[in-house]
Amino acid sequence: MAAISADALRDSRNRNSVKQETFPIKTSVTLYIGEAVAFSTLNRLTTGAAAASLRPAGVVTAFVNESGLPITAGTGNAGGTVKATIEWGCEFLFTILTAAATYVNVGKNVFLANNNEMTDTTAAGTAAVRVKFGSIAGFALTAAGAPTKTSAWVAVRVYGDADAT
Repeated sequence: MAAISADALRDSRNRNSVKQETFPIKTSVTLYIGEAVAFSTLNRLTTGAAAASLRPAGVVTAFVNESGLPITAGTGNAGGTVKATIEWGCEFLFTILTAAATYVNVGKNVFLANNNEMTDTTAAGTAAVRVKFGSIAGFALTAAGAPTKTSAWVAVRVYGDADAT
């Protein structure tokens, strides 16, 4: 799968430690439900990517206006009145790029490739652009119960003791 360009429901599990908070969206940036997002240098939410000066945030679950009322679209404005609610501290199902899709990386940290895919240290680029997003908790299973190794449960903003290599 590629980057998300429309709202998408993202599976989650182990929600007993989930955190939820609402933040303004960066001016002129459009976010989508289900995408991985990062904090910009101005502490506003922006599309998750391997890019300099970004910090991990979470997964978008809703959009609200300055009054806290639900709205249907998430494009940031200069006043910061359009906001996104994000969650972290639980596991979300993400596409795992080939570089990180190995059992050796279970429990290790993964990095944003884009707003829908995670990868390992090497594929994420130089240290200046790596955005550590969480750790691989386990690979998804097919209907027959076999691991897919193309999708993994990523514990968002919960980090392991080493980075995926």
